Amino acid sequence: MPISFLNPSLLLGTLAAALPVIIHFLSRRRVQRQKFSDLRFLDEVQARQARSLGLRRWLLLLLRVLAILCIALAAAGPRWGGLGTGGTRSVLFVIDNSASMNTGQDEGTRLDEALAVCAEMMRSLPSETAVQVLVAGSRTQPLFGDWLPAGAGAVGGLSLVEATGGAFDLDRMLFEAARLVARAPGLPVQIVLLSDLQEVPTGQAKNGARRLRAAGETHLLVRRIGTATPGGGVLAVDLPGRAVRPGESVTVRARVTPQFAEQVFGLELDGRPVAEVVTSGQDGRAVDIEFALTVPGVGRHLGVVRQETDALPDDDRRPFVLSVPAHLNILLVHGQDQPLDGVAGRGGWRYLAEALDPGEQGSPFRTVITTSAELTTGAVTAADVVFLVDPDPLGRRALDGLLAWVSAGGQVVVMAGDPKLTAYLTDTLLPAAGLPTAAGFAAVAAPGQHTRIIDADHPVFSGLDVAALGTFQDVTWRRWFRLSEGATGRVLVALTGDDPLVIEAPRQAGRFVFVASDLQPVSGDLAGSPMALPFFRRLAAWLAGGGGGAGLNLVVGQEAVLPVLGAPARAALDRTGELLVRDTDGHPAGAATVVWEQGEPRLQGGRVDRPGYVTFLAGDDTLGVVAAAVPAVESVLALRTVAGFGEIMADLDLELTGDLGGVDPSRLMATLSGRDLAGWLLAAALLLLAVELGLGRGSRV
Repeated sequence: MPISFLNPSLLLGTLAAALPVIIHFLSRRRVQRQKFSDLRFLDEVQARQARSLGLRRWLLLLLRVLAILCIALAAAGPRWGGLGTGGTRSVLFVIDNSASMNTGQDEGTRLDEALAVCAEMMRSLPSETAVQVLVAGSRTQPLFGDWLPAGAGAVGGLSLVEATGGAFDLDRMLFEAARLVARAPGLPVQIVLLSDLQEVPTGQAKNGARRLRAAGETHLLVRRIGTATPGGGVLAVDLPGRAVRPGESVTVRARVTPQFAEQVFGLELDGRPVAEVVTSGQDGRAVDIEFALTVPGVGRHLGVVRQETDALPDDDRRPFVLSVPAHLNILLVHGQDQPLDGVAGRGGWRYLAEALDPGEQGSPFRTVITTSAELTTGAVTAADVVFLVDPDPLGRRALDGLLAWVSAGGQVVVMAGDPKLTAYLTDTLLPAAGLPTAAGFAAVAAPGQHTRIIDADHPVFSGLDVAALGTFQDVTWRRWFRLSEGATGRVLVALTGDDPLVIEAPRQAGRFVFVASDLQPVSGDLAGSPMALPFFRRLAAWLAGGGGGAGLNLVVGQEAVLPVLGAPARAALDRTGELLVRDTDGHPAGAATVVWEQGEPRLQGGRVDRPGYVTFLAGDDTLGVVAAAVPAVESVLALRTVAGFGEIMADLDLELTGDLGGVDPSRLMATLSGRDLAGWLLAAALLLLAVELGLGRGSRV
């Protein structure tokens, strides 16, 4: 352990130890020789006495030198094992206020304990110590505007720290700590982390660690708060992966951690219980459960999957928003009809239009039909899904508008089965989606190849019975483009000869889906199959989004964003002074901000700090609601040891200097400064002087 000095400048006092040596040599007596009678025996006695006095003189000199050194070192403030140096001391307290810190204990929560420990540590510091507090949870930010002197003011500021429902972000914590270290009044900075050391992902923390190393010398100390507590929670809720319609039977899946065997989990919608499931797995292990739900009427419905409350109540109720749209807008674009196309139209687009929108009352689809030559950007942006059926080459402006719309989140289905489209498909549409060029065109004699479903649990097929799946796989195809999914594509449906038939290809926030054939009878039998209507409806509903879209269901720590849909909501945008946000506790949280993305308006309501529902208002009118839940990583309640956390720091090239787990918080200053050696050195000096006086009695040096 190192030795440090509070006043290193006073070490110059050790030079005073040279004074006894100088005085010794200056005061040495010169020997005078005189003739005397032969006293041989007297000479021998005198020689022995001279040797004894010489040894005593050197020993006394050594004792005086050591005594002066001890006094000088004691004056410099020696410390054994301390972390600090002379000058202004800076201590940065990092308080973890993530969701797991809300876990209840015998007295209060883990966060309550962390704040109490931090207050005791602050009180133990001298008033000249500079302190700062970094709060790390759903957002990471300093508690004070700048470094403050330790004292009642800094301690009182801890009352502003509140619990959040977000995750602990190690990278962001290190990044913000580096910024504060760079502004610290003195180095090194002692960083004291008060956390339960919940296991959260740390793989992205290298940037923050690099900044902290560059900011200046730091010492990282950890005080782990609380112990692992058994409990359960709702980790995730998976809504139907497609748009739903009123009266439809759907399945809502949830991933949960039961607190005990055969625990009951319930599903509530709009404040009413609608389903319950009893888990069959062991307690403490995540399991998947399913709720059967009949879709309610059009609108946004507030739901929650819940369990009995335990030590961490924040994860016992996971909220969500189920959106049931009044209808989905489909834009069907086809190439110019040719005489050989017959009644089905180019690529069989009339079959597709009939499958999506047969004109029945209550149909969830509203279809707009246009040709490739008449396609406009406005028509694209007004659609939820665009179908291109054997399209003629699009104009430059129309194609650029379509690609921009897809990049911003649009969904496009391309059905191409006409061999004449080989060049356009290979040179333009496939490269636009990031897929390899077409490998060629295949044509076989009847009966052709059958359809093969790759994933029966995909939202397009999920919930269909075995008979329906069998009917779809009985469909045969006689001509198709040979495509490859490439590096980013995903095959949803293939042919029995392994050629892909339906490929999903993401493009930034949006997606292309390529169907390697069309609906002409010469291409295949899907148009006449009873599975044509459910397949295309499910495909369109999946692309249009499930459960209202991911933007309505987020986790704490993300930005609350509401898409502005429908004429009433768009009309409310003119009332900019009345656009407000109500937080998850139902309190006003400021004004909503209107942003435009690819020509579409969205409302931003700021970062969400607590689980629950965030409501967007225009005066007294509700424009929409988004749900925020606790991140799953904060619900597991798996805590690291300090040694395990030290290994993570070592991987980031940071050193964990010490564990404060066994240290009395009121003794933080002593821990930082080390053991005071001044008293021991003064005692040693007194002892040396006492020995010197005893040896020097009766002799003069």
